[in-house]
Formats: sequence, C-alpha cells, structure tokens
Amino acid sequence: MLGSQGVGDDGGFGDRTGQAWLYVVVEDADAHHAQATAAGAQIYRELEDQDYGSRDFSARDLEGNLWSFGTYGPE
Repeated sequence: MLGSQGVGDDGGFGDRTGQAWLYVVVEDADAHHAQATAAGAQIYRELEDQDYGSRDFSARDLEGNLWSFGTYGPE
C-alpha cells in the first residue's frame, strides 16, 4: 500500500520517511509512456531500450517519488 504522509504524521518512523523508487512491469512500455505523457506526467527519464533487454522510462509523481515502468520481469 502506498499513501501520502500527512502533516505532523511521521507514521511511526520518525524522520526516516522520504522519497520512494518503484519499478512496475508493463506489457507495452511504448503505450504506457504515451498514456502517461498525454496525462501530463513529469517524465524523468525518456523511454529507451536497455542493454539487459528491457524497454523502460521513469516519471515522478506529485510527491517526488520516482516510478520506473518497463518490460523487464525477472523469471
């Protein structure tokens, strides 16, 4: 589960909350990138092919978290 940190809410973790980095496997990175761009997503790293076989890109959400979307799924 993901959620926003509320004002004055340390979630029981003191000062250790911060940015998150996530990777989400998608079937069609090109279509996902087009949809995210059309919706106004802040693209952090453009869509590109990786040496290890993935095609992926990264975007930031409104809270500064970095989301990477790509086709790489370890077997």
